Amino acid sequence: MREERERPGARRVRMIDVADSLGLSRATVSLVMRNSPLVSAATRQAVLAEAERLGYIYNQAAANLRTQRNDLVGLVMPDVINPFVGEVSLGVQEVLGEVGFFVMIANMVDDLDLQEQILRSLVEHRAAGVVTIPALTSKAEHLAGISRSGLPTVLLLRHIEGVDLPFVGTDEAAIGRLGAEHLLAVHGCRRVAYFGGDTLASPRVGRMDSFRRAVAEAGAGWDESWSQPLEPSAEAACRRAAELLAAGPAPDGVLCHSDNVAYGLARALRLGERDAVPCAVLGIDDLRQSAMWNPPISSIATDPVELGRVCGRVLLAEMGLRVEGSPVPPAPEVHARASCGCH
Repeated sequence: MREERERPGARRVRMIDVADSLGLSRATVSLVMRNSPLVSAATRQAVLAEAERLGYIYNQAAANLRTQRNDLVGLVMPDVINPFVGEVSLGVQEVLGEVGFFVMIANMVDDLDLQEQILRSLVEHRAAGVVTIPALTSKAEHLAGISRSGLPTVLLLRHIEGVDLPFVGTDEAAIGRLGAEHLLAVHGCRRVAYFGGDTLASPRVGRMDSFRRAVAEAGAGWDESWSQPLEPSAEAACRRAAELLAAGPAPDGVLCHSDNVAYGLARALRLGERDAVPCAVLGIDDLRQSAMWNPPISSIATDPVELGRVCGRVLLAEMGLRVEGSPVPPAPEVHARASCGCH
């Protein structure tokens, strides 16, 4: 029978064929194909194995037309090259993939027009939901369309004033305090700076404000020239740091806007080399590759993968689906390594 069905022109295997072969109802097989939690693990395994044996392929497109539901979730990001985005996407995909959703990453390169085009396309194609770090210059009116559409949407990291959508972010005040405590109390720094990040980025604003307040309360000095806004890339950080070093000495300690920025600063300071410029460097995020640098980069961990998982859980709740796991982002903590002087 199987050979006959595989010949050109043979009848396509149907869902009812799988059901009849196992002595189950078509409804049970349908539940398995839709990844329903109502089916036992043993039944699911048996159905999937028999479907593969018979050569049955579930027609997801037809199912979407019947139910008016798409299993696609858009992950709309401003810079997919950024390793932070890569780690976030792992967490989002882990949570949503477990319940049968497919995550598609779209790169809108911080462009408002492209952001609007991508979001509108997801609405028109009846996507199941969206997770996005909004474009840097986004205002409430730029997200009004997605808000009105009713498409479940979660904003990550960048809070937009006047937008009533679920938001998942890091504890910026705690990050700033932790950075100041580590550089001042542990390493005795007396002149510090907050390095990198765009002036419009809400994480930079919150982190730097908290960091600067803690520095002032401790009576330490603030280096304004090293604390100006900067594109948060390793290349831009390395170039700016080289310019600043040519103009004068580096601060005793620097809290970088991200690990990506810390990589560029560490290169400019020649950390790990004999002629390194003395400066305690502390990043933010603790990306997986940070521990592999030479020297290993100290960082305030925000756990991007878990942030992605939290976004996935919050989105599932917006969809009205069952959620397992915490919907609260992890608390930041210092992971001290050699770049700040810890060993």
